Amino acid sequence: MRDRSSPLKPRAWLGLLLSACLVPPAFAGESDRQVQPIPAPTHPIEGQRPDSDALPIISVDEIKTGQRGYGLSVFTGSEPERFEVEVVGVVRNQFGPGLSHILARLTGKGLEKSGVANGMSGSPVFLDGRLAGAVAFSWPFSHEAIAGITPIESMRQLSGLAGVPPVSPIPPVPPVPLADILAGRIPHDLLEREMAKLRPATGNDAVAAIQWAASGFGEKSMGILQRSLGSASSAGEARPEDTDRNLKPGSAVAAVLVDGDFRLAATGTVTDRYGDQVLAFGHPFLGLGPIRVPMATAEVVTVLSNQYASFKISNLGQEIGAFEQDRKAGIQGRIGQKAPTIPMIVRISGGGTDKPREFRMRLAEVPYFTSMFVGSTVVASLESAIYTSGQQGLDVKARFQLEKYGDLEIEQSFDGDTAVGEVSAFLLAVAMYLNQNPLEQVGFEAIEVDITQSPLPRAATLVGAHAERTVVRPGDRVGINLDLAAYRGQRFRHSFGLDLPEDLPAGRYSLMIGDGYSVDAVRLALEPAEPVTFAQGLELLRSFHSRRELLVLGLHGGPGLSVAGEVMPRLPGSVQSIWTAAASGSAAPLRATIAQTHEERMSFPVAGLVRVDLEVRRRDPVKGDEEKPQGEGGTEAVGSPAAGSTEGRR
Repeated sequence: MRDRSSPLKPRAWLGLLLSACLVPPAFAGESDRQVQPIPAPTHPIEGQRPDSDALPIISVDEIKTGQRGYGLSVFTGSEPERFEVEVVGVVRNQFGPGLSHILARLTGKGLEKSGVANGMSGSPVFLDGRLAGAVAFSWPFSHEAIAGITPIESMRQLSGLAGVPPVSPIPPVPPVPLADILAGRIPHDLLEREMAKLRPATGNDAVAAIQWAASGFGEKSMGILQRSLGSASSAGEARPEDTDRNLKPGSAVAAVLVDGDFRLAATGTVTDRYGDQVLAFGHPFLGLGPIRVPMATAEVVTVLSNQYASFKISNLGQEIGAFEQDRKAGIQGRIGQKAPTIPMIVRISGGGTDKPREFRMRLAEVPYFTSMFVGSTVVASLESAIYTSGQQGLDVKARFQLEKYGDLEIEQSFDGDTAVGEVSAFLLAVAMYLNQNPLEQVGFEAIEVDITQSPLPRAATLVGAHAERTVVRPGDRVGINLDLAAYRGQRFRHSFGLDLPEDLPAGRYSLMIGDGYSVDAVRLALEPAEPVTFAQGLELLRSFHSRRELLVLGLHGGPGLSVAGEVMPRLPGSVQSIWTAAASGSAAPLRATIAQTHEERMSFPVAGLVRVDLEVRRRDPVKGDEEKPQGEGGTEAVGSPAAGSTEGRR
């Protein structure tokens, strides 16, 4: 069942690993790192406060160019420190009607050299002793620390939205069509494209001052995060005593999307705190409105100065609450709340390991993004357990426990130097369909993935086939011989017997023979039954075959229709005419009828697709048979269902 209460597990070894590669502060001298006294606001900022005792605020209309104040943010450790603020001006309705921003120059704490650092999102700014807003964005390569500040008036409105049911909208169409998933037409860069959706959009070339922190990810998986998110750094594990559970304005805070053996979180700063309410970031996080994402403490190790955009290196702490609102003006959460998460286990075996490596994670329950968490943690798991480059073979079995629909179990095999990326994209695409299909919102109860690695590709290429005889009668048993080429090996033969259906009509009868993945593509091309209910889509997914299954489709010409997600082959001509005329666009004619399906489990993956043509002769005519030209028997390798192709599918 979904984990809704278990605490975050300590991972001290990750902190030790990170400490070996941390870069010391390069922008501040010893005197700069000393905590400067912070003028106390009208009301204290520590401790629990009822709403009536919230910090006083200053309106945008009261702010003037040249006005000076200060801000609070954590630059090392967990205690907020002061930096100086000078107002440059106010830009009204900058990113939408009613959403203005204050532009200000930040100084002190090395900001003159580093500029606005990622991770400062949400840093509270005080003018005239009152809370003005939150540092939200800046511009890369800027010679000064010029920041956009979201007014606190806009952020305070988020608290009034608390309690709104966290329901995410269902996208109008799935990102990867189900037919493309089953046919293997999955973009190789799908994970990076989906991860890029996590990057907050601000406009006007400005960049949100958010910092992504990842723990446990290796070089390959970390590279994906950095290319997709723009700013992502390795994070460690904070000790409980090194973080402040009693969040206050200026404290470091994290919105956790993946937790466990691998962690992925967006780190920023608390802007305001009253009662159990927390306001942070000053800009959208995922842009989904109502959300339920775990809130955790964080410890800042240092600020690393960077020519493009400086950033905070952080250690992630314990979960203390949940974020509930994600809007243009920032994010709102409550301490003490619990966000639901999805438990996920990845087990890796083979690759020279004595016993399987097991990785446990908890994924934030965010339907629009959960699938990418699945893909990224699979890559990270493979990278931690074995290797991710070079020639290899991977067998994957996955089990998705679905709310209301039980378990979906799928398996597939991948070979070559792109096997890791293909495994990730395949699982990502399946999870995307389950979570984002346009038919029904379906949640995950749990996810389990088992991957077995072989040091070399195992797939045997199907290069030819022939039948022992090509003139047959209905009900005959026909011997089929397949010619295969092993990876870096010799050719060999695989033979089996095929029992033909008793009701075959006279004429040409074609056998499409190949690996499950390739033959599924043929099946979907011949019978394009687009699901109209989620149950139909799930049934189609469950009919999916792997490359370890040798699949035979027996085809002959004949009228048929695909109607409302259901296939109706071999319809009488009169019935087909009625459906075609009456059903409008819901009925699609079938080019051929699938008369039989034969499956054989192989001890190795197969790659390729061939066609064998037979001639069926009947002693007695079958009702509905039409005169057909008598085809010549033979065999050919094909790259698609189109007749006449001579190139085998690889």
